[in-house]
Amino acid sequence: MRKIVIGDVQGCLDELRGLLDLVDFQSSSDRLIFLGDLVNRGPKSLEVLEFLYSMDDCVLNTLGNHDLHLLALTIGNRPYREKDQSMKPILDSKNKINLIEWLRHQPIMHEEPASAAIMVHAGIHPSWDIMQARSMAREIESVLQSNNAPSILTEMYSDQSWSPDLDGSAKINSIINCFTRMRFIDKNGVCNFTEKNAPKEVGDSLIPWFMSEEMKIKDKSIFFGHWSTLGDFCYKNISCLDAGCVWGGEMIAIDLDDPQKKIKYKSFISR
Repeated sequence: MRKIVIGDVQGCLDELRGLLDLVDFQSSSDRLIFLGDLVNRGPKSLEVLEFLYSMDDCVLNTLGNHDLHLLALTIGNRPYREKDQSMKPILDSKNKINLIEWLRHQPIMHEEPASAAIMVHAGIHPSWDIMQARSMAREIESVLQSNNAPSILTEMYSDQSWSPDLDGSAKINSIINCFTRMRFIDKNGVCNFTEKNAPKEVGDSLIPWFMSEEMKIKDKSIFFGHWSTLGDFCYKNISCLDAGCVWGGEMIAIDLDDPQKKIKYKSFISR
């Protein structure tokens, strides 16, 4: 079975279908692993969810910040805003409950032991070893799939960085932020959630999370998305597969059996 990893989709169904054609995807024998942010901003968020939901047996998505925002709009108490309009068809869909339940039972972090590979949306805090990362991911997944999900999703909108002395909602928020929003950290390991530019455009006070000298997970490949200004980028055994398809860039896929070979599909969107 091929394991095909795909970067941020963000409602770009036509590009996703084009990319799947390029990789000759076969639902009977292949598995798709998405790096989060299936929805929002693009023109066909509802259609993306419906398409992947219809292939549930061969699809997995590591939850991203836009996926969690959709959950907050539907099962949390997050108010609808004008900037959420690309997700309104989902909110109005007769199949909303099935789609949302499918989405909230997706993982925060996924591992492929045979390939010594990890998939997340944004990153893994460099201070976490693999056992901590697994524990943190399972904790968030358990909460999202519980009756406490509405309150957690309502309270998650903060810039709380990770710190080992946190507890309660502050700890939950910090873990969610690391897995789904992190790009830069400072020299003390504090996350910066406002800077979105490429590293070459940022001063020395901030470093990409994966370049930290404190990085504990060194023996596994890590695949992530979220960082469109970073784009198609590799650093040692860590790869970004978000090339900004929704911004007019490309959608990227790799086969875990040959991760150095990247398949790209150019966006139809003009920005």
